[in-house]
Amino acid sequence: MLQIKYSKNIYFLDWGILLLPLSMIVGNAAININCLIIILLFFTNLFKKKIKLIRLDKTTIIIFLLFLFFSLNIYFSANQKISLVSFLGIIKYMLLVAAILYCCKNIESFILRFSKLIFIILILVCLDTLLQFFRGTDIFGYSSNPSHGMRLSGPFGDEYIVGSFIGKFALISLFYLNKKNFFYEYVSLLTFLIIVFLSNERAASIMCFFSMVAYFLLSPNLNFKMKLINFISLALLIVFLFNINTQLKKHFIERTFQQFAIVSGNEGGDYEHESFWDSRWGAHFLTAVEINKNYPLLGSGLHTYRIECLNKKYEKINSIRVNERCNTHPHNIYLEIWSELGTLFFIFFVIFNIYFLFKLFKVYFFNKKYQQEASIIISLYFMLFFPIQTTGSLFSTWNGLIYWILIALCLNLFTNSIKKN
Repeated sequence: MLQIKYSKNIYFLDWGILLLPLSMIVGNAAININCLIIILLFFTNLFKKKIKLIRLDKTTIIIFLLFLFFSLNIYFSANQKISLVSFLGIIKYMLLVAAILYCCKNIESFILRFSKLIFIILILVCLDTLLQFFRGTDIFGYSSNPSHGMRLSGPFGDEYIVGSFIGKFALISLFYLNKKNFFYEYVSLLTFLIIVFLSNERAASIMCFFSMVAYFLLSPNLNFKMKLINFISLALLIVFLFNINTQLKKHFIERTFQQFAIVSGNEGGDYEHESFWDSRWGAHFLTAVEINKNYPLLGSGLHTYRIECLNKKYEKINSIRVNERCNTHPHNIYLEIWSELGTLFFIFFVIFNIYFLFKLFKVYFFNKKYQQEASIIISLYFMLFFPIQTTGSLFSTWNGLIYWILIALCLNLFTNSIKKN
């Protein structure tokens, strides 16, 4: 049974962080209000305990250089106001990471508590989504969308992101599930995977499947035989789902093949694809590449893809869906960074990811005490940062939050793994 206790001398900071998953269900306004409260409580703790937030070290220097870069990016932005507001959002999440790390340091088993609450929330979200699948409406009265078979939203209303929510947080729930027996953990993950596929979110489903495969392959608690059995059972589960639900098969396989022009078809539109670039995502990708050509070093400005893509000069991209090239973001975090922040930050971002992966695998291979924790974080890292996929915006309020939670988990693991036992 979940017990949320008040942690002495933390001034309810832990409660604010524990409520983050719930605020994501309520919406962006709730996330922003919750983050503001967390930041205020965090500074209250720093003030009361007279802790210095900034110290002169390598991290401080890197942060200073990033601030300098973003200042230039905002100054040369295609829309300075939008870029400035987005930059303030980045500062908000950087402080959130610091607050999470503060709780991890000062509250015993904080990550375990966070993971346990996430597991309970996931169970409730899954039950609500299943109700919507069978009845057509969930407990809140939200209806499923008949497009592409049946799109499910669960408690998210008209936002079809329930699959993404379950898939990403399912891996974080493993910190708690690892404390149970393997059967309990395995059944829970299979249940989460089934709901994600039923949601009809292709990118979320595919990345959830391969991330769970990665976790089972990396898990030090399983021998080779069990890893092979787990992989085969996951694959058979997907085949079974496609066979009992032909709409899933049509949406995931036939529609995808049409988008990549592997088979003929119009992918629900008025024209056939000759290549992936003729899909709306292909048009987004090509537009992002062209934006980088016009703003190679610093990019068009943080969060300005939505503005810059309207320019008539991007009507020349080689896609029959050129008129659908615009969106709030290009649906790939790497292309988002390349177009909005330019080649300089793109190089930094790639190096940053390589460095973090190197440190994660270093912990995994050379620190048995934290090997299981590293396997979870590596699997989540793979899901979020794998380059060949369509994604939400890295800098958005809802989608961006999970990336910063992952960064906090990574930094907490790194600091714990180097402590002398």
